[in-house]
Amino acid sequence: MSREGLEGSLGFTTGLVYRRMSNRLMQRLKPYDITPEQWSVLYYASRSEGQIQRELGERAGKDKPTTTRIVDHLVRKGWVVRRPDHADRRAIFIEATAEGRRLIDETAPIEAAVLSEVTACLTSEENETLLDLLHRVGKHIDQLKG
Repeated sequence: MSREGLEGSLGFTTGLVYRRMSNRLMQRLKPYDITPEQWSVLYYASRSEGQIQRELGERAGKDKPTTTRIVDHLVRKGWVVRRPDHADRRAIFIEATAEGRRLIDETAPIEAAVLSEVTACLTSEENETLLDLLHRVGKHIDQLKG
């Protein structure tokens, strides 16, 4: 089946699907006063005993200004703290607080349920294939110059 225009665009289609999934998750997270973007950064921060802010942003797929803005918000909410790196004064460690970890523990099942809902139309094999293909394209993009 041939698709014309934006319907045949991988970039447009993945962006559209991402926004729909993100909006669905945003509605479910609303009672917790956290957005999907903030949630992903807090999730990665809660999975270690401190991470350099730059690396945290990379893991969550955020650029430096966006990561800074999100971390600022998470600090104000009391969900993460910033700690200086004594070995490298330019580096800042981000660490989830106990409250931030509790929030992730409480909301991770919500994220999993949304993901399960939106992928219910796929078999587990199709889901794995889709993920493999998207990861392959992502790695290829990372290898492109310029």
